[in-house]
Amino acid sequence: MSFNLIAEAWNPVLYADGRFERVGIGKASSAAGGIRRIAASNPMDNVALLRFLLAVLLWCKPNLTDSDRTLLDGADGIPDGWLKNLGTVEDPNDAFNLLGNGKRFYQESASSNERPDGDLLVEFPTDTRIAHFRHVRDMGYGLCPACCALGIVRFCAFANAYASGRYTSAVNGPTPAYGVAQGATLLQTLRLHWPVNGPADREPPWLCNRAPSKDDLDIATVYAWRPRKLWLGDPEEEAGVCAYCGQRANLVRNLSFAGNWKAPFETKGQQKKLWDQDRHLLLVDRGQTAGEEGEGDKSDQHQFATASKKKNHAVKTTLGFPSTGSKVAVHARFWRRVLSAKLTEVGDQGSLPGPILVAGPAANKGLYQDATSLFLRPPLGSAALALDAVDRVVSKLHFLLRRSTPNPDRLHPNRAAALDALSPSIEADLRRDINRPSAGLTSLVDTLRRPLRHAVEKIVRSTTPGWLLRSREAVERAQAALDGVLRDATAPPNEGPSPRNAAKPKHTQKKKGDGP
Repeated sequence: MSFNLIAEAWNPVLYADGRFERVGIGKASSAAGGIRRIAASNPMDNVALLRFLLAVLLWCKPNLTDSDRTLLDGADGIPDGWLKNLGTVEDPNDAFNLLGNGKRFYQESASSNERPDGDLLVEFPTDTRIAHFRHVRDMGYGLCPACCALGIVRFCAFANAYASGRYTSAVNGPTPAYGVAQGATLLQTLRLHWPVNGPADREPPWLCNRAPSKDDLDIATVYAWRPRKLWLGDPEEEAGVCAYCGQRANLVRNLSFAGNWKAPFETKGQQKKLWDQDRHLLLVDRGQTAGEEGEGDKSDQHQFATASKKKNHAVKTTLGFPSTGSKVAVHARFWRRVLSAKLTEVGDQGSLPGPILVAGPAANKGLYQDATSLFLRPPLGSAALALDAVDRVVSKLHFLLRRSTPNPDRLHPNRAAALDALSPSIEADLRRDINRPSAGLTSLVDTLRRPLRHAVEKIVRSTTPGWLLRSREAVERAQAALDGVLRDATAPPNEGPSPRNAAKPKHTQKKKGDGP
């Protein structure tokens, strides 16, 4: 049985008219102008497939001139003249043959260590999955060739590394989140991420089984990284129902595992590897990941580790989705951290060209528990200023709620819990309001005040015992403190904190022998 990824239907896409279809690499490229986006059921696939398609196109046409970009603006898809490396639908390049007796796509022959083909997809319970106790199903289910190809390409961007050292992660570590700006069509999205000059420094991974060194990397190799050495079992002669997509096909039920590509980055301890030229990564300063917003969440901190050093010697690390067991507030504020990371990339130019698709695994120490995504539209105007102000205000909410009580030295866990429970609605209101065009700092203060004053009132009223007047007094005290924090957070850099909120000098205890 043959199954060539250029001609066969395996890549799930959504057309501009609402049709869903699986297409090969050839059609995804030539008809990209009529395709809305890649539309897999698992959000990680939407990023991995886009990156892989970009790698293939960079192999076909490494250099894109200004006239080439102008040509793409009004095209129905990638011009056929750019896709000669792929061959034709009738005679596709045999480097993309998924099955058969000859050379196979992303596979190396292995005669031992037979494994269930569920290793390809995190949705199936094998020894690297959270539902590993269901081994009774191993080898019992089968996947169609299209879903096998989907799983192999998913490894390029997302591959976990936890099975007693058996597996290695993808090139950017086991749990990165990727932020990919989206165009109105797949063609526009490809154009956005097609580098001006992306020559291939080595053979692409579908032509070469040799793992690259750190100095032998290029964009195509990283986007189409091969973390696994495997060989798919032969499909069955009789058709069956695929356990993943539900289509009838000749099913593959096992694979052979022959090792991993060696990681090109040396890491020590808790360091996280990454290729710092990868424009889809969300890079943040490592110092921003510890003790954020008052109450740090230790279960979230495993996502971050030292990765690379920029020219200014600031230690950078990748931003990943919080694990499923992290605090509600950690999940709720994730959108702000994503936008802060991506807006750093564009500086003061205003905003990114379109909505950002952010996708990745929610994992506990690399053990994938879920796959998640969100679409974000970067704020207009003074985006960096607005996000910075929100960070500074929200980081002090727990502190001001505690300090506005008659006994501020207590921790008041009831108010901390109430704030955590309300954080999704607070963040949703802030996200909506911050996207409204604002004119200067005064408008920004008014934008932030409405949702935050409402949240503070709800928390204080629900946690203040006693008479109504006592509750009202507590609300007024907390909101006055909030107004001071808002003024400080949105004050011009050359102005200090407002007198009401200026730090008071600490009282020192008079030592024996000191004067009066």
